[in-house]
Amino acid sequence: MFNADYPIGAIDYLLNENCILKACYPLIPYKALVLEGLKALGCARKSDALRCSDEELLQAGLPEGLLEMFRRFLRMYDPKPQKMREIAAVSETPEEEQAFGELYALPGVKSTRARLYMRAGFATLESIAAVSAEELTGACQRAIERSALDVKAPLMKEARTHVAVARAFAERTEG
Repeated sequence: MFNADYPIGAIDYLLNENCILKACYPLIPYKALVLEGLKALGCARKSDALRCSDEELLQAGLPEGLLEMFRRFLRMYDPKPQKMREIAAVSETPEEEQAFGELYALPGVKSTRARLYMRAGFATLESIAAVSAEELTGACQRAIERSALDVKAPLMKEARTHVAVARAFAERTEG
């Protein structure tokens, strides 16, 4: 199972141009400083950082104009409850329902993409976290060809985002 309250160290690979929206790019130059500052404040998980006051975030190294953007970034990958509620209705087997329970946590993933990931051998976030984006897209492309599916493999940025989020959510130790 996954934990959307990821270790604070996951910010290191979530906050990069390969997997965030351009609107959050201004945060990137402050990543190392903020990570160090958050750890100094005793933040171990995303929820700890979200509880920080403006003053604490400023102390951690964020410029005043980026405080709200940083909070939005921290919540960016939170699974959407309405999306998660549809799983039972679209799952065709108990195994699919179990896999969808994890795969739907990835941004933009719904039944079509989740089924493709399953056919490519990725039914858990841990399995996606264990590969590179290139390996993920290659496996998807082979599954598409093997089964003559009428879907497309994920674009590289999508795959990079899914791998990074899977790593954050599947991480069991403090980052």
